Amino acid sequence: MNRDASKVGILTLTQSENYGTVLQAYATYQLLNRGSRRKHFSLVPTDVQSVRRRRLISLANPRNASTGLTRYRNFADMRKFIAPYTDTSDGKNWVNISNRRSALDYLNSRFDGFVTGSDEIWNLAFVGDKSIYYAPETLGRIRVSFATSANRLDISKLSSESLDILRRSLQSYRFISVRDSNTFAFVESLLEGASSIEQIVDPTIIHGLPEFVGLHQPSADSGRKRILMMVRDRAVGEGLVSRFHNSADIDSVFIRYPGTRFLSLDPASFVRAFGAYDCVVTDFFHGTCMSVLSRAPFVSFDSEPVYSKYESKICNMLMKLGLNGRYVNLSANGRVAGNSAVHDLVDNMLTEPPVWVADGAIQREREHGLAVLARVHDAISEGLAGVR
Repeated sequence: MNRDASKVGILTLTQSENYGTVLQAYATYQLLNRGSRRKHFSLVPTDVQSVRRRRLISLANPRNASTGLTRYRNFADMRKFIAPYTDTSDGKNWVNISNRRSALDYLNSRFDGFVTGSDEIWNLAFVGDKSIYYAPETLGRIRVSFATSANRLDISKLSSESLDILRRSLQSYRFISVRDSNTFAFVESLLEGASSIEQIVDPTIIHGLPEFVGLHQPSADSGRKRILMMVRDRAVGEGLVSRFHNSADIDSVFIRYPGTRFLSLDPASFVRAFGAYDCVVTDFFHGTCMSVLSRAPFVSFDSEPVYSKYESKICNMLMKLGLNGRYVNLSANGRVAGNSAVHDLVDNMLTEPPVWVADGAIQREREHGLAVLARVHDAISEGLAGVR
């Protein structure tokens, strides 16, 4: 490729209707391009044709209570937000990664090297063990990972053949960083200690999203308290509305609940919203990240069965930041006890919000993430220089 600067593709998710997807892609883009003179990083708009078709159908006939029009606006706002940072200069709006051979040929024609991450692109939900997110050694001249995750992957269910495919992919990486302990243990086991692996927090925490974040402003003591719900688990969400609707004003975002005011927000407004509430309740990882960045009182929980066996990415991050007292694992504690614990924590956040003490831990993790980022840059520079 006859260019003055090397072009590096970021292989992550950009095309989903998900606030966290586009915000972490944006943060990853901004971090990688920070101070980079001889390299330019672009998000690659990858998608799976069947998933894309199913997603578009769901916009017209959504399974949740949001209207098709609301879902379409959400999707359009997210595409508009991330579009300036994606590689579409040749007029190709997305790359169909279900056609592996065609995708690899196209990517190799556009980029010198690749960064996989962040997001859960290593959990095999995307075209299985043939996923280009496990970059094969034929992809680009250099491959590294930045805060990549396989958090929901049940490692015990993988076949020896799949493990061999993934191992060969990761053995070809020049540098690997992941964002949670499950992925760290999985990659370390897969590579049998042959490569050093760094564990860092999510890029949204490292970057901080300062251009969007609104810091927490508590309601007046005599005023009615405000709760923001970003909750996937319907049973928990409905229980929260039933428990608190008489004592607080409740807004919901991304997933609509009867008895709440639903917020239809673009990604920037979504980030800014969290600081305006007396308590945020969420089982979304990036709902937790936005709560941390805004310093809002919050309660996070997990209820997926896999987290009775593995540590979740929410739990892992809150442990690093010393905020695990705001977390409940319903999978481990049981539904009845877990719901009661969630309600009690919300009560505490509304009546006696804790003093915010996580700034030091956030700064420590941010500095570590930036140091790892420098190593990513060095690895890419050395790898590209070595093959010229």
